[in-house]
Amino acid sequence: MKSKNMKIKVLDFFFHVIIIYRKRFYMKKLIKNIILIISLVVYFYMINIRKVYLSDKSYLKVIILVLLVCLMLYIYGLIENKNKVYKNNLNIYIVLYFMILISVTFYIGRTKLKFYNWWYSGQYEPFQMIISELKYGTFEEISRNVIGNAIMLIPLSFLLMLKDKKYNNVLRQLLIVLPITGAIEVLQAFTHTGAFDIDDIILNYFGTLIFTFLITRFHLIDKIRKLFYQDFKLKDNLKNTMFYISISLVVIYILGLLLI
Repeated sequence: MKSKNMKIKVLDFFFHVIIIYRKRFYMKKLIKNIILIISLVVYFYMINIRKVYLSDKSYLKVIILVLLVCLMLYIYGLIENKNKVYKNNLNIYIVLYFMILISVTFYIGRTKLKFYNWWYSGQYEPFQMIISELKYGTFEEISRNVIGNAIMLIPLSFLLMLKDKKYNNVLRQLLIVLPITGAIEVLQAFTHTGAFDIDDIILNYFGTLIFTFLITRFHLIDKIRKLFYQDFKLKDNLKNTMFYISISLVVIYILGLLLI
């Protein structure tokens, strides 16, 4: 009888431990979701309502916010250490990337977004802008117009390859990059937030093409992918500490954006 009671007490103890653990786990998940939602609200507030604040083309302000949110999500993934969570995180990274892409190409430092029934005359001669910039452009202009366009879609290519090995393919990248960059150029022309430039499309595509070739040719993507699908056998206390530090960084940065 005593042995039976002892077993019941042991089972009851483990049952309570599991309940406490699950409560703490869901609390972290709730905190993560709340911070993510707040960050998105602040992001759109900065882009739309406080657009003048970002009219100096200070892309870095919103990029830092997104990177801090990604850091928080990454550490939360370490805590859960589940393949499904790692995949979900990559999906969120991709959404956040598109937020930055849309902001940079249509909002930050641009005229008010409005559709017109005519578009600005564009640049349709291949390599004209590239050659002109390399010959006569300043370092800042070359960095923005040539290098900036060449690397603009590389993060998307990188995230897709992290998500699934099927994207380790130049042809698949072509089928994704060309429609996106073409749509951006056309929409910029019709919204007068920019002008259609064939060289932008060339730079976007070849930048992604070269990146995809190099990172797959030397099998770098396979090594990097492992970093996004493991917890490195870190202790729970360390992962929890890192998680709350990442949250603190996001909150402090958001307060800084709103109070400045």
